[in-house]
Amino acid sequence: MVPHARIIEPALVGTLNDDNRHRIERVLRLREGDKFVITDGCGHEATAVLGLKGAYSAETWQTPEREPSLEVSLFAAVSKGERFEWLIEKAVEMGVLRIIPLMAERCIVREPGSSKVERWRKIAATAMLQCGGCQLPEIADPVKLEQLPTPAETVTPILLHEEALSVSLHQLPETTDRTGIWLASGPEGGFSDREVKILLDKGWQPVWLGRRLFKTDTAPTIALANILAKSWFG
Repeated sequence: MVPHARIIEPALVGTLNDDNRHRIERVLRLREGDKFVITDGCGHEATAVLGLKGAYSAETWQTPEREPSLEVSLFAAVSKGERFEWLIEKAVEMGVLRIIPLMAERCIVREPGSSKVERWRKIAATAMLQCGGCQLPEIADPVKLEQLPTPAETVTPILLHEEALSVSLHQLPETTDRTGIWLASGPEGGFSDREVKILLDKGWQPVWLGRRLFKTDTAPTIALANILAKSWFG
């Protein structure tokens, strides 16, 4: 049985750092002889046994098969309040590898500062630990939509669009030669016509989610669940 207590340590040095010792001993209430899991955040984990004064003994690194085979990057417009934090948490649980906060024309919040971005990174780390993941996703600094690079040939770039289009999420062709997906999701008012044109000119594929209009955190969550379903079960 895999222990539920999990922490991030970059190396198996035999002694917990101050933050992880506080989490293991004070928050999770583990005692000498209790087992927990250490992950390096790069895809590996090891089972460890707690000793005295923050010391531990650990097995060698293992590579569990809990990460999706498809590498997904989410380009999500920053939303108001806790909606964006909720989206980060759910995206990480589903196995998104990279989250890029977008500042679009219709975003109703100001560009987040460094303290907000750091909070997002802590939320992502907590979500990864809670769901048993071993790959710590990147939470990038916010960027303006105009700054997005042209998608590489190895990824499928998907632009979530609210208008009825000929291509829906279920009608995307299989791209066996591509190893990743870029998913762009707009703010509550959607991307502006100018922004849509910028993305289309860079090769993004507009995709329709259906007849209902979803909130800014709901739309990408639905899309991610559909995109990653085959990685988990298929």
